[in-house]
Amino acid sequence: MNKVLLVGRIGQDPEIRFSQNGTVFARMTLATERSRKIDGKWVTEADWHTVNQIARSLSSVTAKKGDLVAVEGELRTRSWDKDGEKRWSTEVATVRVRVLTKNRKDKSAETVGKDPETPLENDDLVAEEIPF
Repeated sequence: MNKVLLVGRIGQDPEIRFSQNGTVFARMTLATERSRKIDGKWVTEADWHTVNQIARSLSSVTAKKGDLVAVEGELRTRSWDKDGEKRWSTEVATVRVRVLTKNRKDKSAETVGKDPETPLENDDLVAEEIPF
């Protein structure tokens, strides 16, 4: 089973792109924190994750920089060659993005990251179609 659930803060506003058929692709960075004891002192460290959200409409991409979000999805690893070197990247392909930040002015913060009436699964798209 390949399933991941992350809770963290969005590092920057999502980068938005569109496919020819109107599918919305949002790429964002997510910072998660963990604490550990080093030399008797608690230290908080951040891990950064690349999150790719696929949505049917732009209005379903509600996360903004600084928002606390819960991201549910699966890990995807891709590779490419750059200057003769093999490069790897592991990203979260989302099934759902839920904004947890309270007191936002826009009501969309309470919605799930894609239209629940017409779900769009990541498997509906071929990797080459994703414009990132």
